[in-house]
Amino acid sequence: MLFPLPCYAILSETEDATVIQIHLQPEIEAQLAAEAQARGMALEQYIIEKLVGSRPVKRARQRSVGQAIDSIRELRKGNNLGGLRIKDLIHEGHKY
Repeated sequence: MLFPLPCYAILSETEDATVIQIHLQPEIEAQLAAEAQARGMALEQYIIEKLVGSRPVKRARQRSVGQAIDSIRELRKGNNLGGLRIKDLIHEGHKY
């Protein structure tokens, strides 16, 4: 089966990670397998190394709901609509 591109990926997310399923054309798979074999690695391990490399993966800082709410409230301080009302802004949008 030939694909219009050399490969395509299917992404799916789980609670802990994102799963990436890569479909390669046979020629590209064979080339990568040869490269992996030359380095004494399994194909899957070689592809992961090529994708991730030696850079550490930074995880997003997990915050509690309360911390997120406090952060939003802190950002709101000093921000206002300069005397406008939400209704005025909605009405303004209706003109266009």
